[in-house]
Amino acid sequence: MDRKHRDPETVIVVGAGLAGLTAACALAAAGADVTVLEARDRVGGRTFSVRDGFADGQHGELGAELVTVDYTALTTLCADVGVALTEPVWIERPDTHDDETPLEGYLAEGRIVVGGELLTDSRFAAVDDEVRVALRDTPPAAHEVMEQWTRRAGLSALARGAIAGIGRMPVQYDPFQIDTHYLTTAHTGAVRRIAGGAQRLAEALARGLDVRLESPVHTVRQAGGGVLVGLEDGSRLHARQVVVAVPAFVLPTIGFDPPLPATLVGALTSLQRASGGKVVAQYAEGDLVRAALSQPVFADGPVNTAWVSNHDVTGGPAVVSGFVCGTQRHVIESDETAFAALDEVVRLAVGHDVTRLAGHRKSWTADPWALGMGVTAHQSARSSLVAQFATPERRVHFAGDHTEVELAGTMESAVRSGLRAADEVCRLPGRLSLDEINTKLVRA
Repeated sequence: MDRKHRDPETVIVVGAGLAGLTAACALAAAGADVTVLEARDRVGGRTFSVRDGFADGQHGELGAELVTVDYTALTTLCADVGVALTEPVWIERPDTHDDETPLEGYLAEGRIVVGGELLTDSRFAAVDDEVRVALRDTPPAAHEVMEQWTRRAGLSALARGAIAGIGRMPVQYDPFQIDTHYLTTAHTGAVRRIAGGAQRLAEALARGLDVRLESPVHTVRQAGGGVLVGLEDGSRLHARQVVVAVPAFVLPTIGFDPPLPATLVGALTSLQRASGGKVVAQYAEGDLVRAALSQPVFADGPVNTAWVSNHDVTGGPAVVSGFVCGTQRHVIESDETAFAALDEVVRLAVGHDVTRLAGHRKSWTADPWALGMGVTAHQSARSSLVAQFATPERRVHFAGDHTEVELAGTMESAVRSGLRAADEVCRLPGRLSLDEINTKLVRA
């Protein structure tokens, strides 16, 4: 934080996810007296690493986990707080050519499940050729969604099923919601993960901060040159400024006085929710599972994407993450259906039955402090929407992965938004009392 800014004095940060904790750390470094209010009993928000029941000290990620080469703010933050990143691994084909699309980079033999069958040999080759021809002869328009393009291009039902999971993976939407940008230009390339779990970054950021867990916020009122924050338990806290760093769909559950602008409320209610969650499980056949799922396997069934999430572990059991979203989200609501769906994808990828040792599931839609996996506005509307989400309302500032244009809906955009909100707080001119005006301005 640039210390030439004005001392921000007292600041309340609502939300202890990566956005809120990043803002709080930057403000504390600038000399602010910062209090972080978090509704959950833990920090991290939608980064959530679980270890209970897993052998060999392994963990699973029920929230965000990938770190790409574009995550410059996050990698810098990790270095600053001493959190290590794993070595990179490719999730597109390592031999993807520069002139190939992400869709072509993800299409690989032995990694596509359609109708309960792993596509190999001639069946995969036929689908791969059909998709490549469609991309060349009928390229997706920038404003199209995936479902529109696949029908306009005349893709067969088998080809549409083959690319269903690939399209869902980046944003966890259904095909009628997915921006074709993710099929044509949004390369992922090599990825890293936060060693020991993504939640470790949140825990490192929280050290030394005044973080008050199980403190859900009820109201945010601005008056008299400050902000009064009311909690669900009836208590109230006063600050000169507030940073609200909660998910987009949680923001309308907080009472604001004066009310938020109609344009902001309208923008929030126009968003498409990524509904669903994740299921993670540890399997005894570690070497076989790692060989089959170190790169993602995509399916047209309930689990649209599955991969080994501890890619730096080379021995013992293996932990697999599976994503469930959209019209299939009911599968994540029970242990029986969630684990059965993931087991089946792993079985198909490995080629025979596997032994599940432990597992966890998480529906982010059912979580009252998330109300969804996230949101990624369509590329064509993102700039105008973010202009609404990120604009401060007097002494109230907004952060979160939905308030950034670049890499929206990611851990990187959460970190960037926290840094931006902290900078806004430090730049806001101070309010002078009448006595201060008389002493500092009139008499001077």
